[in-house]
Amino acid sequence: MRRLAALMVMFLLLTGCRGREPDELALVRVLGVDGRGPVTLTAVCGGDDQGDGSRGSCAGADFLSALESLPWANEERGEELAFTSVSWLVVGRDADLEGVLLAVLRDQELAGLSTVWLADEGAAALLTETEDPAAELALLVRRGVKAPTAARALAALYNDGRAELPVLNMGENGLECRGVERWR
Repeated sequence: MRRLAALMVMFLLLTGCRGREPDELALVRVLGVDGRGPVTLTAVCGGDDQGDGSRGSCAGADFLSALESLPWANEERGEELAFTSVSWLVVGRDADLEGVLLAVLRDQELAGLSTVWLADEGAAALLTETEDPAAELALLVRRGVKAPTAARALAALYNDGRAELPVLNMGENGLECRGVERWR
């Protein structure tokens, strides 16, 4: 048994397999979703003291195809995008909320614990205007604004026929919550 384990380790070392180093990953903290089809995704990396607030966007026929078309690697910086740290999901009014939430919960990398927010003027516009969306959303939470997780929002849609989402817009001092809206 030990020989087999040793052979496997040698094989992995010789073939160049190794784990990703944390500094080789660009952590996506905020993911914006606009449209029912085509769908535009806006990914914001960094934030919350992660450094680098880089952004990227892409489009696809639906949420899953847009997610698959995101550039998974930044060749220039030698980084791969990682969606395991998405804490904030910001959807535009024209998004297919139920479809997005189902896709998020089915995806192995995205988490059903991401909180869901409604962008009054569209997710891409809001995230483009905000210097550090993750930090500003965290500040809203510390101020008492409550947003449901993706799992709770989907459960509310199925059980109650609506989900209550905090509505975001751009204020003079950054992101503001304009109240809560019932999404049907």
